[in-house]
Amino acid sequence: MKQHSKSSRGITLVETVVSMLLVGFVLVSTLSIVGPVTRSTSVQGDKLVAANLANELTEEIATKLFIDPNAATPDDIGFDADDSIFMRLTYDDIDDFHGWSSSPPKNSYGSAYATMKEWTRSVSVMHVMLADPSAESKTNTGLKRVTVEVSKNGTVLSSISTLHSQAADTLGFVVATGEK
Repeated sequence: MKQHSKSSRGITLVETVVSMLLVGFVLVSTLSIVGPVTRSTSVQGDKLVAANLANELTEEIATKLFIDPNAATPDDIGFDADDSIFMRLTYDDIDDFHGWSSSPPKNSYGSAYATMKEWTRSVSVMHVMLADPSAESKTNTGLKRVTVEVSKNGTVLSSISTLHSQAADTLGFVVATGEK
């Protein structure tokens, strides 16, 4: 006669349920980690795009003259009558960019980056004190601070400030840069 041993029994329903619960807890824990990592990767990607957009415009501005040769007074900052508001290519000096903003961002020819509708690039230009470039001046001091900001959905992701010297018109370089 054969005897059946109790050690050769199969998997019970209780063991299956407990195993499924353990696997479920592990999956839920993993998913709670994946979400923030994915969002973090997306934010870092947006910051990289913003930095590139800011650098592109900063480099373009650095190629312009310090003072418009046709300016009535060197104290004026802003858009000139001889520049086209629709095409940055006509901007001949850095202060033409003051107050300029574009959403979506546009290249110097005026073509918009079609896939970037929620992005904005903006520029401010101001005279600053020679002894303290963080302090604004109402008159020409021979030094201007240009700040290019790039934002997405209203959140600033990149801001680059550069100092431009009147002496740089003959030398053709930017005096100093600061990036955030």
